[in-house]
Amino acid sequence: MPLERKPYWREVPQELKDQIASTVGAPVRRAVRVFGGYGPSATFRLFLADGRTAFAKGAGLRATEHHWAVLPREERAYREVAAIRRWAPKFYGAVRCEGWHLLLLEDLHGATWVPPWTEALAARAVEEIAALHIACASFSETLELHRFLADDFAGCWASLAPEAPDREGFLQLFGPRREEASRWLDVALPTLAAHAALLARGDQPMGAIHADIRSDNLAFRGEDLVLFDWADLSYGPLAADIAGFLPSLAAEGGPATADMAERYCAALARGGVEMPLWALHGAASAIAGYFASRAGRPPAAGLPRLRAVQRQQLSAALPWIAGAAKLPPPPAVPRYG
Repeated sequence: MPLERKPYWREVPQELKDQIASTVGAPVRRAVRVFGGYGPSATFRLFLADGRTAFAKGAGLRATEHHWAVLPREERAYREVAAIRRWAPKFYGAVRCEGWHLLLLEDLHGATWVPPWTEALAARAVEEIAALHIACASFSETLELHRFLADDFAGCWASLAPEAPDREGFLQLFGPRREEASRWLDVALPTLAAHAALLARGDQPMGAIHADIRSDNLAFRGEDLVLFDWADLSYGPLAADIAGFLPSLAAEGGPATADMAERYCAALARGGVEMPLWALHGAASAIAGYFASRAGRPPAAGLPRLRAVQRQQLSAALPWIAGAAKLPPPPAVPRYG
């Protein structure tokens, strides 16, 4: 599968390299591109002249409008939101010049990366996400954070109704089981849409959420969970974070979504935050609807792996919400192809 067109270090202007050296306190001896995530962002591991390493990420050549829009939010998160620092890489500063904006972060080259997942690592991740949510559950709605677009996620199933624009792409994901999937969708759609609408309710645990937790956005520094890519840090339903993560975990060979959801809720409860099942299931349905509405679309320009990862997420998200909502089991979504 082709990779994203990330810029090379040789394309970075000397002005920016000089700023990096000044910010981290040593010149860059060499740098290598790092691939992760699914966009053409600029990402480099920096080997400094004094023997240290650092990580640079941000927007440069071929960056999308989205990257340019969210990068200031990510920089602000590292600089100003103290509550996330236990779970964020160390922030060294930011550098800019014409056409470039890079954040300089701790390099976790010696950390434990996933997959593969073990039961212990999965449990640690889920409990640390719960700890993050406990720490951030007291955030005020008036805090100047991006607002999580719950209504947009909650309404995704509507695009799979008969004659709706994303239905055919979704059904084609099932290959020879297309007609079976169509019958299942007709039965399940009202229930799925009703559950997803619950994500937009305000009477559930709310706070600051990462909003993009996946394996390529996390690592373990010893026992500590470190989360990257805080560009989508938002005020919203805590359940949206865990519902977005658990299908990724299960699709990569980790424990079942329902088991990890139970562990997450128990960890929250120990910290004094009660997660109602309706809120968790509402988020699970909304996230499944998001992947269902997108995984069958044509490839996205500049993002050659995006549809594949959406299909992978859907393969675990759909059975989870079907079981939680007591629907008939859906046909399996082929994860590849």
